[in-house]
Amino acid sequence: MAIPVPLRPSGFTLGEPNANIKLDVFFDIQCPHSKKYWPTLLAILKHYEGQPLSVTAHLITISNHHQAWTMSLAMMAVAGSDDRRFFDFASFLFARQEQFMNDVFRHKTLEDQRQLAADMAQEFAGILRDRLLTLLDDSQVYENARTPIRYAATRSVWATPTIFINNADDLSLKFHTPLKDWVEYIDSLM
Repeated sequence: MAIPVPLRPSGFTLGEPNANIKLDVFFDIQCPHSKKYWPTLLAILKHYEGQPLSVTAHLITISNHHQAWTMSLAMMAVAGSDDRRFFDFASFLFARQEQFMNDVFRHKTLEDQRQLAADMAQEFAGILRDRLLTLLDDSQVYENARTPIRYAATRSVWATPTIFINNADDLSLKFHTPLKDWVEYIDSLM
């Protein structure tokens, strides 16, 4: 079965739209490795500001990260089509990741997850809790959250973070690689 054509492409992009160097980053908001890499990704964007580099972040959910799906829906609802807002909300949630890890939610419900997502959206963006709870059930928000997961499947992505540079995935660089090594590698491509 073919993947349905989404209303918008997967991901949120910052940087130069017509960049020669394009990073595609697949991450899970509940993944500790994604959290560890996120500041490096933001530092790469800052380092190459105004240069021919772009970063597209694709939000996916790994099967054992139970709260990630609810948080992904909240991220799509809060960001809409605003790329900067998406990145900022991801940073906000990563800073609070310990609040929605599996051990914290061991004896909690889906409704508890939804309420936490509403609290976080209200704190971050001033979105009324009832509005966010309604958006969590919105079919377009659901499609927007599902699109990057489907796209990840076409790229054989099964773990997070997974990083491609110009569609190449056989990188010696990993999520724990220091910024200076990322810069050295990217500079060699420019």
